[in-house]
Parts: sequence; C-alpha cells; structure tokens
Amino acid sequence: MITIYTITYNEELLIQFMIDHYRERFQDCRIVIYDNISTDNTVKIALANRCEVIPYDTNGQLQDSRYLEIKNNCWKDAKTDWVLVSDLDELVDINEAELKTEEHNGTSMIRCDFYDMVNMEDNLDIAGMKYGVKGDVPGKFFLFNKKCISEINYGPGAHVCNPIGTIRYSCKVYRGYHYASINENVTIEKFKIYRARLSPENIKNGWGTQYFMTPEKIREEYADLRSQTIKVR
Repeated sequence: MITIYTITYNEELLIQFMIDHYRERFQDCRIVIYDNISTDNTVKIALANRCEVIPYDTNGQLQDSRYLEIKNNCWKDAKTDWVLVSDLDELVDINEAELKTEEHNGTSMIRCDFYDMVNMEDNLDIAGMKYGVKGDVPGKFFLFNKKCISEINYGPGAHVCNPIGTIRYSCKVYRGYHYASINENVTIEKFKIYRARLSPENIKNGWGTQYFMTPEKIREEYADLRSQTIKVR
C-alpha cells in the first residue's frame, strides 16, 4: 500500500528503529534507502531488512541541492499510490487501517504535527525515548498519494512544499516524531562531521548552519529541551 523513501549517511544507530517503526504499521511496505556512501553499517542493516539501497555520491560533501533533487523525484517510480518521503530520523505515526480510511475519504496529503523527541537519559535507548517537545515549525508533508500529486516541490530542508495536483488534506492531524536529540555526545560528533562535509553551495546559501553549533551550545539545547518535554509516546 505504501513505499517509503529516505536518505542516509552513517545512520547505523537509528536505521533499525526506523525500519521496525514502519514494518509494524505496514507489514509489506517497500523501503528505499538513498545512501550517500555511508562508511558504517547503514547499508548492511538496510539490506538485511529487505530494503532497497540506491547509492549516490557527492564526493564527500553534504549537498542540499542534491538532497532536494532526490526528495522531489525519487517517489515517481513507486508502484504504490501512497508514498512517504522523509529524513530517516522523522517518523510518521500512521498505520495501514488509518491510511485506507484516508484514501476512502479522498485524502491526497496527510497532515502531521511533529514532536522533537528528547532522550532524558545519557544512553542510546531510542525505543525508550517517550518524551518530546512540539516542534515550532509548520508540520511537514511527507505522506501523499502520487495518483493525485504530479509534483511535490519541496523547498530547502523540505519544511515546505508546493504540490501540484488534486490537493485534499487529511482532516486528522497525525503525530510525527523527530529523533534528532538521542545523545549529547553523539550529536556533538555528528555536527562536527557534518560541518566538515558542508558543500560550498550549502555554506553560500546558509543551508546547514545548525552544524556550526558549539558543543557547549548543544549541551545547553539539550538541557533546555529536557525542561520543556511532555510524554508523547
């Protein structure tokens, strides 16, 4: 009923959790991984879980223009009507029965409100993360019916889109979970690596400026988020 597309680079910590999330809700879903030449076990885990892996090479750079090109076009080869296009750390909480109801109602785009999930402990227990803070940006549109949508037209960061086609938004707003704050030290190291990989185009356009955050600022952000959390799972 659904094809799921995501983009990865060294996501061995999170990829199994993401796969399990969707396979529990859509048992036979097709998951397609666009991998930016990961150097860890990301691809191995994906293949072991019957995911399709499509490598793409940016010469070691983080290029948001290539990222957007993939997101705006990857879903067009889907054999299913419903497609979900997102970052690997962004999970939509909807199941097959709910999606069938939306299809019956004539919905073409699913609305989501996202919560920034925060690990309240100093560990790597992703499944144990139950607390989060409601995101302060408009909900992203990740899940849509390609039978009704001919172009999705995501902008930088895929926070906004300008779809073309028959647009009918879901009346229900589904919950989404953003797993960016798993562990302070992991985030500090990730930002360091991503900062070094930013392409000249990214730097020129101010894309990925969050990766310039200092370790001290990252720790402050964690403390601030933890003080605001509510239980959401």
